[in-house]
Amino acid sequence: MKKITLFLALLITSIGFSQTYDLLESFNGSGYEGAFGETAAEYAMDPSGSDQVVKITSNAGGTVWQGINVVLTNNYKLTSDTQVTMQLDVYSTTAITIAPKAQGGVSGAPDSVTSVSHTGSGWETLTLSFDKSLDGKVPANGIYADFALHINWDTANNAFGAADGRVFYIKNLKGLTAVVAPVVDPAPTTAPNTPPTYAAGNVVAMYSEAYASVGLNNVTWDDSQSEEVTIAGNKVLKVKAANFLGATLGTPVDATAMTHFHIDYWIGTDFSEGQVFNPKLSNHDNAGETNAKNMSIVITSQEQVKTWRSADIALGTSAEFNRNNIKEFLITVANKTSVFYIDNIYMYVAGTASTVNNELLGFSMYPNPSSDRLNISAKENIQNAQIFNVIGKNVMNVNVNDTKASIDISNLSSGIYLIKYNVNGKVGTAKFIKE
Repeated sequence: MKKITLFLALLITSIGFSQTYDLLESFNGSGYEGAFGETAAEYAMDPSGSDQVVKITSNAGGTVWQGINVVLTNNYKLTSDTQVTMQLDVYSTTAITIAPKAQGGVSGAPDSVTSVSHTGSGWETLTLSFDKSLDGKVPANGIYADFALHINWDTANNAFGAADGRVFYIKNLKGLTAVVAPVVDPAPTTAPNTPPTYAAGNVVAMYSEAYASVGLNNVTWDDSQSEEVTIAGNKVLKVKAANFLGATLGTPVDATAMTHFHIDYWIGTDFSEGQVFNPKLSNHDNAGETNAKNMSIVITSQEQVKTWRSADIALGTSAEFNRNNIKEFLITVANKTSVFYIDNIYMYVAGTASTVNNELLGFSMYPNPSSDRLNISAKENIQNAQIFNVIGKNVMNVNVNDTKASIDISNLSSGIYLIKYNVNGKVGTAKFIKE
């Protein structure tokens, strides 16, 4: 019974202390980044094989902290709950002690230096235990992206050793590969509202599948990235933003007759105080920008992010904004608006959208007037509804996707409003009074 108990204890101990050594770098023509402290290093033939390895030569007149830096394609992990050891194959014909260094810590992981000795017998696989506090550093704890090797350590004095002209070779750096889960950008699962129908002369589209659009081209002078993606069968632009997105129109447009600007947007980051999303239209002549329309969309709550929103903004008179040759479109963001999606970017003549008779769509609305809730219904599915005040400002957006809905209008000020709704791509409008 005692023998069985002892066997199980030894088995559990061996399992508990098992280590994983994934190949991080072979040094067969790769991995060597550069030397420091006047060290000489180069790729050379394996002294007892045919592959390339890294040959390291100490400069007898160099600094005591001589060494090399290593570049890795994968991060590695050194923690007390996984393992704090790595392995390195070293070739030397004389006994030496070296000081490997885990560096490039991810998310604040501290640099760590250890020491390990070689007997001088040729190729030896050395185990590097980063549980020491050498060179003023601390034991390793975290994920690391880089690695360095100080080539001489004086164990007796617990310090870097005097340069001595030693020559040795290294290959096969191994450790526990850190598996980092890929970051998945937030994304909408539905398409934005279906735009209304305009006669060709009443709309100028920059990006939209609903109209003939001139298109938006990427530029090199912004600090954001954009790509076209498909969401729920609808093409939209996905933007990973730093400070601003810039784009040139496929063809400069004359929007003199247009009265309003429209954009659908979906912000993928949580609300943060001071968050803004500011579109800009830039008018040009041959010398550059002549004037611009700077617009501001202020994000004020969590309800305004991670959902499709629409903005309709008056462009003003031609004297206020001459828009006869719009060449560029920009969006400036602030306070963590790092991922967003945009669609249906166009200018239009307000009040010219084609609508159909409410009776044909079987649309009804009650009570009217109403003080708190407005009930709407139609024969077929209502995709969405928008509510505008008497000066044309969009004050509410509702995703319905049903034949009926009860809309909370209690927060609206008293007055006359217009509700615009979409039924299978057809647009209808109706007026109501908020008491």
